[in-house]
Amino acid sequence: MFEFWLQQFINILQLLSFYLPLSVAFAMIQAITRRIFLSFGDLAMFGSFAAIYICFASQLNGDSDLTAGILALIAAIACGGALGTVIAKIFMGKKLLQYPLAFMIASIGLSIFVEEIMRLQTAGRDVWVPPLFSGESVFELHGQYLVKYSGMAFMATVVGIGAVGFVWLLLNMTRFGLHWRACAQSLKLTALCGVNPELIANQSFGIAGALAGVTGWTSAIAFGGASFSIGMMVGFKAMFASVIGGFGTIRGAVIGALVLAVLEVCWSTLFGTTYRDVAVFSIIVLVLILRPQGLAGENSERESEAE
Repeated sequence: MFEFWLQQFINILQLLSFYLPLSVAFAMIQAITRRIFLSFGDLAMFGSFAAIYICFASQLNGDSDLTAGILALIAAIACGGALGTVIAKIFMGKKLLQYPLAFMIASIGLSIFVEEIMRLQTAGRDVWVPPLFSGESVFELHGQYLVKYSGMAFMATVVGIGAVGFVWLLLNMTRFGLHWRACAQSLKLTALCGVNPELIANQSFGIAGALAGVTGWTSAIAFGGASFSIGMMVGFKAMFASVIGGFGTIRGAVIGALVLAVLEVCWSTLFGTTYRDVAVFSIIVLVLILRPQGLAGENSERESEAE
């Protein structure tokens, strides 16, 4: 029985590495804009295709699996970061930020636009990549159940959690992080102190886009494929994770992603995957009804609510 639950713990770690970067990406932008931006799932989807194409090219060039995985990761991060920076120029306009509903609808329109581009480019077909580190594992335990931690799953876990750890250091140990935290408290007061909130927001979009690229790489390389339609569902799950943890907080995003990973793995283990998404979203809605501020959120008035 120990081996069985150890395997589930490993599965939670792997799923956490998938949701965590995207959840933190949502939280970074929620903190700056006080708005819901729904397109990061599709940025992850775009990054997953970039990762697969670069991985294919690297494998055809005769590179090792490790080299192909690293090059694919760089491509996904670069693609997500570049898209995030470009999108910031559109969504951080003062007029659009003044209208929360317009901001959210515009982000939905952007998601549809990105999905349609990839649907046309791929002719609506899923794209698959040969598994890296096939048959290799970093951990095996033989008992009543076989516990196995594959090389690719281990790499995905290290990359996903490591990327979020790097962003945490960036937000807590650098001048940019100081300015980001100030903007999350009050854009107006930050501007009065001589900081350019628009520049900080643009940089935040770029970093959040790069985090979305990490999730896209995990989807493509660790899980083996990419689909133009995956962005919306993954994006909604990661957004809900960031909200149930606590709107616009990195700590809340981490807690929410962990809760989401535990819920999905435990439900799949006990009841199968048929009604997994229905159950997970139902539990999330229940949590938000009972605790609207999120699991780690605080009851505090926001600047946008006071205006």
